[in-house]
Amino acid sequence: MTVIGYMGIPLSNSEAAAKEFVKKNRLKEPEYVPLMCSKDTLEALVKDETDYAVVATKNSTAGIVKETEAALKGKNLEEIDSIGIPIHHCLFVKNADCEIEVICSHIQALGQCKDTLATLYPDARKEECEDTAYAAERLSKNEFPDNYGVLCRKEAGEFYKLHLVKENLEDNPRNITYFSLFCKP
Repeated sequence: MTVIGYMGIPLSNSEAAAKEFVKKNRLKEPEYVPLMCSKDTLEALVKDETDYAVVATKNSTAGIVKETEAALKGKNLEEIDSIGIPIHHCLFVKNADCEIEVICSHIQALGQCKDTLATLYPDARKEECEDTAYAAERLSKNEFPDNYGVLCRKEAGEFYKLHLVKENLEDNPRNITYFSLFCKP
């Protein structure tokens, strides 16, 4: 069995990247381990709790993923593969008739949609969450008030039975996030 840790939770962009790495590298019998953040994902690899780690490294719109950059410092890991995945952000709410006062998501997603959100929702406050899919999960569990909207993958919003407000909110229609697959040397 091959144990692959990834930043985020199921239905996150990092999980999608992990599944692409498994196909591309023909890794056998994958077990996917969601680890929410880059630091936890890379630490699990260092501690031999996983065989591989998948983390986002940069985005074509929002730039370097600072969380990953910081987590990699001082670690002796080998980057064995890298892929770019088109990223499309959707805005979901709990109830279709709510007025969105707060938009919550991962800091990178908020950065990738910054101009679009400023135009469409100029008065909405932006709030960071550890992961895009986690924001959707929390909204579905009533951990956020009804005036919250979340940015996430369409699959995540649909899985959590949220109401789709708008698709493709990324500022650049060719928005790509690059992910790296790491192992110990």
